[in-house]
Parts: sequence; structure tokens; C-alpha cells
Amino acid sequence: MIDARPVDVPVAEVRDLAVTFFTPRGTVRAVRDVSFEIRPGEVLGLVGESGCGKSTVAFAMMGYLPGITRVDGDILFEGADVSTMPAAELQDLRGSRIAMVYQDPATALNPTMRVGPQLEEVLKRHTDLNSEQSRERTAELFESVGLADPTRIGRRYPHQLSGGMQQRVVIAMALACDPHLLIMDEPTTGLDVTTEATILDLVIELKDRVSAAILFVSHNLGVIARVADRVTVMYAGQTVEHGLARDIFKSPRHPYTSGLISCVPQPPTDEGQGDRLTSIPGAVYTAQEEGGESCLFALRCPIAQESCNNQAPSMASTGDGHFARCLFPDDVAPEIWGESQIRVEELTDEEPEPVLEARGLRRFYGRQRKRYGFFGPKGRPPVRALVDIDFDIGSGRTLGVVGESGSGKTTAARAVVGLVPRSSGDLQLEGDDLARSVEDRTGDQRAAMRMVFQNPTASLNPRLPVRHAIIRSLRKLAGLSKSESEDRAVELMEAVGLDPTYLDRHPVELSGGEQQRVALAGAFSANPTLIVADEAVSALDVSVQAQVLNLLEEHQRETGTSYMFITHDLGVVRYVSDDILVLYAGHVAEYGPAEAVLNTPSHPYTEALLSAAPVPDPDAEPAHIRLEGSVPTLRSAFKGCFFAGRCPRKVGDVCDSTPPSRLEGTEEGHDVYCHIPLAELTEMASTPPERDVASTPAD
Repeated sequence: MIDARPVDVPVAEVRDLAVTFFTPRGTVRAVRDVSFEIRPGEVLGLVGESGCGKSTVAFAMMGYLPGITRVDGDILFEGADVSTMPAAELQDLRGSRIAMVYQDPATALNPTMRVGPQLEEVLKRHTDLNSEQSRERTAELFESVGLADPTRIGRRYPHQLSGGMQQRVVIAMALACDPHLLIMDEPTTGLDVTTEATILDLVIELKDRVSAAILFVSHNLGVIARVADRVTVMYAGQTVEHGLARDIFKSPRHPYTSGLISCVPQPPTDEGQGDRLTSIPGAVYTAQEEGGESCLFALRCPIAQESCNNQAPSMASTGDGHFARCLFPDDVAPEIWGESQIRVEELTDEEPEPVLEARGLRRFYGRQRKRYGFFGPKGRPPVRALVDIDFDIGSGRTLGVVGESGSGKTTAARAVVGLVPRSSGDLQLEGDDLARSVEDRTGDQRAAMRMVFQNPTASLNPRLPVRHAIIRSLRKLAGLSKSESEDRAVELMEAVGLDPTYLDRHPVELSGGEQQRVALAGAFSANPTLIVADEAVSALDVSVQAQVLNLLEEHQRETGTSYMFITHDLGVVRYVSDDILVLYAGHVAEYGPAEAVLNTPSHPYTEALLSAAPVPDPDAEPAHIRLEGSVPTLRSAFKGCFFAGRCPRKVGDVCDSTPPSRLEGTEEGHDVYCHIPLAELTEMASTPPERDVASTPAD
């Protein structure tokens, strides 16, 4: 069907939007002044730090705001004002002509219903299709978003699908009635890099195929550069810059936009030198403050002048459809955030002493038993989460661990710290054997190894002030007295860039970045030899991420602490790591010095991970390698290569029948587990694979 909507008429217009929440704790000005429009077939990227009001704008456009709220300004959808629309009319609009894709697909789906009937329910609510037609349309929608065997998928419950498959189901539900406006709120934040790349490809395809206007909300600048035609930057509830994506990334005209871009880790130069990350000082202007006649960014702005404190700037044109809320847009340049500082690494002729040595590390979940207790056929074998993993972590060095969800990264981290006992293998900390479980380790060993978890909110007691988490670690692990712990806690808070008054705040009173800093202060408390960081920066804004990464680097330089750093962000792992361990389905795909692993030749799986990583450059050519499906959870040993079922470089039957041998890479200590010789891998890296989509073998 040909879409007859004129492309020059906006589908959605937001004019001078302000959203104010009235709460028992005071007035919250979540959105102060936001304006933009979206046309058919266009993706508008909405970016900014947490707390700037991005999601509030998205929910306001859906009419999802609570009752104790004041909405000023206009939210127009095809000429009708959503904010004043009757509830019944708005209910009919949602899901039919306006649809939303949420950040967490697991919470957007009903866990008690199969996903097929959930989509059929949407079709029956908003269309005239009967049951048989709804089932046929459901299968078509599942197929349109790249879900193989849609009939089988429809019979599954949400928990039986991977995160990427769940997100595709949610996108299929959003597309069920061919909406004119599609709102996507952080749809790839919780996904690993390969799944994220597939979802972004799908968004770009949908833009061209269904001609929908798309609002894409994200704090990931690489994702925005990949999908957006135009970009709106928000700060403290205001739009501070708006323009074409290329103009925003190449020549920003607001200091805040320039600062965000400078916070993103950049690849090193040809000489191997990398710049230290720039960070934006302070925090987002609080929504509890009324504002006034001043620039809300002035306190954090490096080019602020006296007039910025006396005059509130308005959005003004800087030419060619580019607008900025700044009094001095012509002064904005990357240099305003300071001269680039080259990261200086201390070179030594001696190989660093290993702090942690892992040999033959295994972790299997479950045990194989007889089906009827002591007799009958054998039951299902255990899940092979880690299989014969070897690695070292040197003194004062960082080992980056990468791989998709389900590859064994977190299991390896928990086995190292003893939160899950390893099934077999040896672990040594500074030459001493480590017991399988943390309860069986000595007090000194527990103090020497600390862990920082992905979700700081879940790792802090919500009922107690953050002082408790830090002082408890100091008393139990460092052996300090109560008064000594109080003094040391103040020093730790200052070391992580927080005011000591934060010690008396509860976790709910802190932002995500501030909570993560408290978690780091707790990890630093016992002066550990090794810190294991499991996705410690994955949920943080780029500005807060830069602050945390710089903090970790400074602490390592001052104390010589070693890190085991787990992440799915290839830009971050390149920035922080001295060595890299690439895991797939519990096996080592590649291991060695960071630059050797991240440059060619590399394992086909490493190549796929690198090609999927989004970069904050709209001119970057998207890579051709995409991996469909997810990491297999196998209970039986692989007959051949562990990656054969999804490998885009598969060479033949040898990959299915023979385990790969270890290839010695370009540098000492660089190991690649593949059948393809290194010379051929180097040649292959310059050409797209003939088979760029592979299916996942059955579990």
C-alpha cells in the first residue's frame, strides 16, 4: 500500500512543552521548554543525560503522564492536541496510530501469556480482523522483524526468548496497526552489541519500509549517529541544540553537546596513542530548582561569562536549520573542554608479576542424574557455562572480558571472587591457592578481591544511608576502628568525587552515577589487590561514564590495583584494557594484548563484535557482519568449533567436526582459536563475508 501522507507535513509537533510534577517532596520541573517536529519517514534522535527529561517527553507524547501533573505547551499529533484529548479517544489512538517501544522488553510483555496471543490481542483491539486473520497477521509481523519460524516463536512465553527476541516481539506489537508515529525509549540499552546492531538495522529498515515518524530516545551517541536523521539535545528539561545529525556531531554549537561528544572513548592513533577522556564536571541542574534568568548550564560550562548568569538564552538559529540555546555559539569548539591529554603508560622491560592466575577454569550448572532418581535413562546433562578457561591478570593491569550475553563473562567473574564455586580448575591470587567458595577463603583473600556490580541500586541497602556500606567494609575488611572508619570514609568519598555530606544520604537520593561512585568507594575501602567490575559503566550516561573510567584509571595509577573489567562496549574495553579475553559459549575465542586482539588478524567472533559496535560518527560506513540468534546454551560438548553454528567465515566440515587449534598471533601471548590461518584471516578482514547471517544451533 502506498503511503499518501505528504512528507513535508509533520506527523508530530511538540511546541514549548513544559511538564511539572507535584509530589509530596516538592515540585519537580521534569520538562521546562522543549520543541521539535518529526516528519514521515524520519528518525529524530533525542539525547541527553539521565534526569534531563527525555523519557518524560516520550510519555507525554503518549498521554501516559499521571494525574497530579501540569502540562503546558502543545503536543500535536496530525494536528490534534494529545494533552487535551478525551481519554477514550486517546485510548483508541495508542497502539493504532501511535505506538511505543519500551526500554525493558521483559516488563513490557505479560509473563503469563504466550507472545503470539499477546500480539493477537492488539490486533483484535484495534482492527476488524477475526481470530484466524489475527494469527496470520501475527506470523507476518514476527517474520517482518526478523524472527525465524514465527509460529514456534508465538507459542513461547517471554522468559523463553532472548533479550533481542523479546525486543523484536515488542517492535512487532508496536507495528501491528501500521502506526504513523513510533516512539522508541532506550530500546537497545540492555542489549549486547551484536543484538543492538541487528535492532538498529531493523529500525533503519522500518523507517524506509513503513514511512513512520520515529522518535528514538537514547543516551548512546553511537546509536544516535547510526539511526538518526536529525538530533535534539536536551539538558535540564530544555532543548539546547537541534539540527541535522551530521551537523550536531561534526560542528556542535552548544558547549553541552560538545562535552557529550568529547566524553566518548575514541580509538587510538596509528602510533598507538590515545587521549584521556574529557568529562563534564558536576551534575544535571536539579529539577527541583525553578531556574530563572540565567543559563541552566552556566555552572558546568567552560565558556560561561557574566551575562550567562544574568540572561536566559533562547533557541536561536545558527544557520541551515541548526539551532542552539547559547549566547556564544560561535565560541564552541572541542578545545573548550581542555587540551587533549595523551594517556601516558609507564613502560617497563620486565613482565608484570601476575596477581591472578586461572588455569582450566570450569563451571557447570546442574548435575546429570538418572531420570527416576537411581534408575532409568540419564537425565539432561549440566549446562557448560565455562569450559577450560585460562588467563592471567598482571599487577597494575586491566583484563577486559568481552562477549555477548550468555558467553560466560559474569560466570567467570563470580567464579573468580567465589560467589559461585568453580566446578574444576585452579585459581591463584599472588601465588596462593583460592578456595572454590568465598566463605572458605581467608579474611585477607576476601579483602584483597572486591567486586563492583552492574546495578549499584541493587548492591546498596535502600533502608540505610550509604555511610553504612562504606564503613562496614572498612571495619570488617580493613580492620579500622569506628573513628578511623569515619575519617577514612570521608577520604574515600572525596577520592571518588563526591561531597562527604553524601554519606548521610540514602541510595534513592543519589543518581545512578553517584550510586556507582559509592559502590566504587566501598570497593576501594580495603585497598584491594584486584577489583572485578561487572558491567560497571554500561547503564551510565557518557558524561558519568567518562568520570568513572577516569576515576578507575587514577586509582590504578596511584595504588597499582589490578582490574578484571567486564563489558559489552567495545569502545570502553579498548580504552581501559591492557589485555582482552574474548569469550563465546563458555570457551576462549581469543586472548592477548588489547591492541593485538582489536586489530587484524582476529578471530571471526571478535571481528563480528567489532563490526557491530556503533561509533559516534554519522559518516561511518556500517559494517556488513551481523550475527543472528543468540549464544547457544549447550549441555553437551561441541564436536567441532564452538562458533561454527554462527560463524560468517566458516570454511567447511572441519569446523563442525574438529575443535580448533590454538594459533599464535602477531604478538607474544596472543592466542586465536580458529581453523583459518592468520594470513587468511587478515585477507578476509578486508572483504565482507559471503555468509553474513548465520542461524543459531538448537540448544
